[in-house]
Amino acid sequence: MTDPAATAAVHAVAREPLTSDQQTRLHQAIWAERARLLGVPVTVSPCPYDDGQLLDLRREGRAVGFLPHELSSHLTRHRFRSVFPDMDSYAESPANGFANAADVWGWFDYETAREAPWRDLDEPATRAAVAAAGRTMLTLDQYIVAGQDQHLLTGHHLDDRRSWSRLATSYDGRTIAARFDGEKPEEGRENEPPTPGSLLVAYDLTPSDNGRMLGVRTRSATPPLKALWDDLWTRTTDAYVRAGYPARLGTTPAGYLAGLPRVPRQPAAYADRFALPLVVETRIPWQEQARLLGVRLSSQSQRFSFAALDPSACPDGPYVGWFNAWHARFPEPVSSIDARAQLADDERGATPIELLAMNAALPDLVRTSRFYEAIGFVMTEPTTSHITNRTAGRCLSLYRWRGAPELGANQHPIPYPMFRPLARGRDVTTLRATTTEERR
Repeated sequence: MTDPAATAAVHAVAREPLTSDQQTRLHQAIWAERARLLGVPVTVSPCPYDDGQLLDLRREGRAVGFLPHELSSHLTRHRFRSVFPDMDSYAESPANGFANAADVWGWFDYETAREAPWRDLDEPATRAAVAAAGRTMLTLDQYIVAGQDQHLLTGHHLDDRRSWSRLATSYDGRTIAARFDGEKPEEGRENEPPTPGSLLVAYDLTPSDNGRMLGVRTRSATPPLKALWDDLWTRTTDAYVRAGYPARLGTTPAGYLAGLPRVPRQPAAYADRFALPLVVETRIPWQEQARLLGVRLSSQSQRFSFAALDPSACPDGPYVGWFNAWHARFPEPVSSIDARAQLADDERGATPIELLAMNAALPDLVRTSRFYEAIGFVMTEPTTSHITNRTAGRCLSLYRWRGAPELGANQHPIPYPMFRPLARGRDVTTLRATTTEERR
């Protein structure tokens, strides 16, 4: 940290008992300074581990960290440069494609030992040992945060003596490993002078590689997802309140929030496809919601007549639905037409209101060129001759245009690397009950 006052505040909190409340305060203090350097808003949700769990983790040689959504992907990793310039790693560049197996964020636990555990195993043996222990590998982004937290709190980074840690991040399909440089040369390579704080990423491992210096860094395989889901609920509803939804509906902010459903238990069938619960407001037309939320409506999109594939898709009142993350369900670019054809019986294409809910919850997606298409809302036919392309199948999408989020339509319904289809599971939760939509 560059601000001495912020550093002193962090160390003051860190000296206090490791209760859940103290962990919240500690990481809020850490990220307040990092957010200032990032120039990107960061909100640290309350620590989801109770005092007993934190004590158990400490006895097991683990600590907890917090990774914001705004730093959880290879597409956002370059932002670390403004906070930790000493890392200076090629793996921070989005163009180099060091992609995570899945982009995860929020609270996580990790091993604090300076040397990586599970050393001298090849990759299949490593994965088997980690799975048997109920663990899963950290992503490179989690590893960066864990290493920098340890440096802040203890004066040294993870793996800064000799070990390398396998991670849940790959390069060209191969699992990578990483370590930090310390003050002294890496053991066994004393002829290579270190650059303290430098992040070193090995892109050339193969599954058969093993050695006394090659281990792995892990987190619990069952992270505190409810805390993440509650955070999404708060992010979305806070955006609605700031946009004036309560006044528009003739109620107070407190009354408005009390009238919204909470996030239920995730249906088991959605675990790998639909991980993001969103509160969707249906009582205000989507065009008006866009204006209230500061999302532009393109003039082009307003020249078309659109119709939902299924007019009965949305409940009458607000609901919580489960949606796909940008990298999930459709990991590769796909046309909206092909994506709709791939939807299973328990899935629906999203509508414009649901696009707006996603942007309210995670506005950083649009800021970092991860755009969604509402594949459940399709053009029927143009209403003006000014549009030369009359190809059917186009749908509304949410993207960044002239420096702000905008709803518009791609000229052709073909795959675009920046876009992914937005879909959700059929099961939704209203204030009355959790049901599969009754008007299929």
